[in-house]
Amino acid sequence: MIRDTSGQDTRIDSAPLWKRPGFLKAATAGLFTLVFLSWGIKAWWATGSVDGTLSLSRINVAQVERGDLVRDLVVQGRMVAANSPTLFSPAQGIVKFSVKAGDSVEQGQLLAEVDSPELSNRLAQERALFTKLTVELQRQKIQAKRKQLENRQKADLAKVELTAARRELKRAELSLEKQIIPRLDFEKAGDDLARAELEYQQAVQNAELEKEALVFETRTLELQVSQQKLQVEELERKVRDLEILSPVDGTIGSLAVVQRSAVAANAPLITVVDLTSFELEAAVPENYADDLGLAMAVEINLGGRRLPGEITAISPEVIDNQVQARVRFTEEQPQNLRQNLRLTARILLENREDVMLVKRGAFLDQSGGRYAFRLNGEQQAERVPIQIGALGMNRVEIVSGLSEGDQIIISSAEQLEKAQVVALKQ
Repeated sequence: MIRDTSGQDTRIDSAPLWKRPGFLKAATAGLFTLVFLSWGIKAWWATGSVDGTLSLSRINVAQVERGDLVRDLVVQGRMVAANSPTLFSPAQGIVKFSVKAGDSVEQGQLLAEVDSPELSNRLAQERALFTKLTVELQRQKIQAKRKQLENRQKADLAKVELTAARRELKRAELSLEKQIIPRLDFEKAGDDLARAELEYQQAVQNAELEKEALVFETRTLELQVSQQKLQVEELERKVRDLEILSPVDGTIGSLAVVQRSAVAANAPLITVVDLTSFELEAAVPENYADDLGLAMAVEINLGGRRLPGEITAISPEVIDNQVQARVRFTEEQPQNLRQNLRLTARILLENREDVMLVKRGAFLDQSGGRYAFRLNGEQQAERVPIQIGALGMNRVEIVSGLSEGDQIIISSAEQLEKAQVVALKQ
């Protein structure tokens, strides 16, 4: 009879927990679960007080730093002749050209001639009138001399009569004392002396008045002659201007009319292009028009070379949302420039030294430059008010609200429009 199985059992000592089979897998799974729960609790706690979540792969982040901000503007332009005068017809007539379009000319060279019979006839008439007035002036001078001589002769005769009357009065006084003549004859001698004195005074005064009148008439004729001389000189100048000369060294740009055409006064005839003086005509967007100024520095890119220039003129009107600006070379003009040559130019609007800068981005358009989202080191970006200054092509000046070394989001997103704090994830 078998009472129990004690005789068949073998005692086995129990193994420690960490040596049991499957313990390692269970411990690993438990640790992973604990880490996952901790991360989830932390993420829940971090996102519980934010207004949204953004992925770092979908935004751009830039750091605030100090540096020099150069506000510039790159524009396209074309070379135009700074001096391209258009010559006009000085009078009505028939034009005869001596050159053709494209010909090279020198300053003072004859380009065209206008045949104006009307102007030539007027000049001949005015010259004849000038000659007539000159002859009348000479005649007036001769008559004035003759008249003055006659007046002087009358005055001299009156003086002789006065002297004779005085002598006769003395003789009458002596005769009256000796009672040779009656008193009546003595009084008559006194009257003759008074008459002679009056006639002499009148003769002298008439001579003076006549002299002044002759001088006035002579001066009047001299003024007429001078006026007519100016008239003749003016017509002679107009006749000389019928020969149209080149004002500069250059080339003939275009002929406004054909050969032997009848033209009116002040009609355009020919254009001369001065090839020694070129300027860049650049089109600037109208939103930069207020920033432009005369003598503003410009860098002109010519075949990889950067040539200095300056703005010399700014158009007062806006055409097709653009403002035209003229730029000239401040140093020696380069060679081989051509009309309508396309070039690019960099206009230096402003230079600010040692300011806080950050890369430009779409956040400026979204926030209007009033705020930015700054990273706080806790996988979050918080909204902070800022004030911006000058805008460059690639960077923008930060006046206040940020410090050097801060990182901000420079891209735009819908979650950033009304949020105060945004969580960031990988």
